[in-house]
Amino acid sequence: MKRTGISLGGGSLRGVAHIGVLKELLDNDIQITHIAGTSAGSVIGGLFACGMNPDMMKTVLDDLSIRRHIDIGFNRKGWIKGDRIYQTLLKLTEGKHFSDLDLPFAVICVDLISGEMVVIDSGEVALAIRASIAIPGVFSPVEIEDKLLVDGYILNNNPADIVRAMGADNVTSVRVRGTNCSHPANIISYLNRYIDIASQKNTERCLEKYADLLIDIDLLDIGRFETKYLSKVIKLGQLEARKALLEHHSKHQNSNVIHLEHWQRKNTNIL
Repeated sequence: MKRTGISLGGGSLRGVAHIGVLKELLDNDIQITHIAGTSAGSVIGGLFACGMNPDMMKTVLDDLSIRRHIDIGFNRKGWIKGDRIYQTLLKLTEGKHFSDLDLPFAVICVDLISGEMVVIDSGEVALAIRASIAIPGVFSPVEIEDKLLVDGYILNNNPADIVRAMGADNVTSVRVRGTNCSHPANIISYLNRYIDIASQKNTERCLEKYADLLIDIDLLDIGRFETKYLSKVIKLGQLEARKALLEHHSKHQNSNVIHLEHWQRKNTNIL
């Protein structure tokens, strides 16, 4: 059986593509030795580390109402309080702590007080995940000890380096993105694009240095919060994982990182 650590990047609701990737890895008898995630990646990674398989995740997703989890706060901390999401995470993770897990797991956040990246690998899993999905201005941040924690997207959106530091001999990184971005049309889209650029540069440097295999999932024009495409996104995640694994096994090249674009250029006749 082959073994690899996994880093799962953020991507809002598009992050459900990670479910398809995990399913494909397991179907290929690949053992996951370590896992770390940021934002959406922390959700999927955390559920997996707590013992939920990809098929169970899909069932949970089918029964999940996104709207019911929006508890409007209208306070100075964030538009959404996040209490309902936390309670659901607590239920799905069975209230487990990191010390209860058989699979080493870590969650990436940013501390708004120190401005530093924070790696959470102890305490309650659900609370750590809730902190990692706290998009500033949208979700209220999470206070843990003397830290004010939010989404780790801006500093480390794909923690391949953390997975390596956790002890993984091989690191497979999963990146979820959309390249058919429309021209920014308002102040929010301008700000989102500005943050995206900074995050992408950090992510690319990290993947180049620490990832042995990159599963690059380009969802083109599927938006971050489009719920109607969730099932399609999961299937696309599995498909791109299958392509990347085939490429990794069949192509000998100097670079350790396999980019999906290379596979597409070589195999356009069968796409």
